[in-house]
Amino acid sequence: MRTNRKYKVLTFTFDEWNKIEKLAERCKMKTATFIKTAALKGKVFVIDLKENREYVTALNRIGQNINQIARIANETGYIHPDDLQRLEDFKEEICRISKSYQSKIQSLAA
Repeated sequence: MRTNRKYKVLTFTFDEWNKIEKLAERCKMKTATFIKTAALKGKVFVIDLKENREYVTALNRIGQNINQIARIANETGYIHPDDLQRLEDFKEEICRISKSYQSKIQSLAA
């Protein structure tokens, strides 16, 4: 036994244990890790990015556009004022998408 740890024996009914195991599996966590996380943080959230494909796709598209502007700027040593405006627009779109995604996550947590 490690000396820098506190050990506590917990007792669960079979139904409780089965529920905990299923929740831990759903979170892709070991059972003990799930129990510790739930005890310390109060809640455990599973967010499947596949269900949020629209956010990921939008951010990927913005990233590709920013990379194109960066590539041209690096090749020419110059960035066109229109491209600077596009970068500002992308920044605003990223903020909008992030707020929308955060709002969705918070609604799931409520």
